Amino acid sequence: MKLECISIKGSGNTNEDAYVISQTGQVYAVIDGVSSLVPYENRAGQTGGAIAAELVKRQLEAMPHDAVLPDYLARVNEQLREQMREGGVDLAKKEALWGAACAVVRLKDNCLEYAQSGDCMIFAVYEDDAVRPLTYPQVRLLEQQALASWEAGIREGLSTRVELRERCMEILIHNRYQANEPGGYGVLNGDPACADFVEYGRVNRAGVKALVLATDGLFMPAAFGGDEPGWEETALPIFRKGLQRYADELIALENSDPECIRYPRFKKSDDKTGIVLFLR
Repeated sequence: MKLECISIKGSGNTNEDAYVISQTGQVYAVIDGVSSLVPYENRAGQTGGAIAAELVKRQLEAMPHDAVLPDYLARVNEQLREQMREGGVDLAKKEALWGAACAVVRLKDNCLEYAQSGDCMIFAVYEDDAVRPLTYPQVRLLEQQALASWEAGIREGLSTRVELRERCMEILIHNRYQANEPGGYGVLNGDPACADFVEYGRVNRAGVKALVLATDGLFMPAAFGGDEPGWEETALPIFRKGLQRYADELIALENSDPECIRYPRFKKSDDKTGIVLFLR
């Protein structure tokens, strides 16, 4: 089996993404660290999001072959809670929590198992180029509210990303409090309720020629006032062009729109991590 992997730092100071390639255990994952809205760095200069992503990566690499994926992620979540406690984080304030979204695949002979939290995605590409999303970006509905406010700000004449983000900040903080809450989204952030929000399943491998795993930095953005691109517009170009070429073209698009006006988004360029597994 061939595979391709990239992890590219976005416009932030550090890459808060991580990935897992464990060919012995046939476990593959992409991980998107979520920094607290309350600034935090450890002595090594790592943000909370980077610390969380690294912890999830290490634990998935050490996962026993008989572990049940969602149960194992719940245990990883408990370890993250303990690490935050040791770091002096106020666990009662969700805006202070470190977090990580992830998408994990474990290959079996005739099937594949998966588990997901947050908005990392897994796509199956079939022999006829049909794209099947195995996951759903759990934060999508909440983010749409913030992006609607962003577009309203553009219509009002705001022209910088700093101004637009400030306009949306109240919504972004509100959204952070929906983590692992009814009607909200799942994310590994130390909250014991996380276990109830991990999505997981098993899929027949018949006809699947490739799997694409991606953090949200690789998603094709929607143009201002336009419809959101279908998943085929992300997964198929990644499969056909390769991760590096696809990422280079996406970064060029982002660089042409540094204030996030033509393509509304919360960062000029988010961290980008992806894995393509060529099964046939």
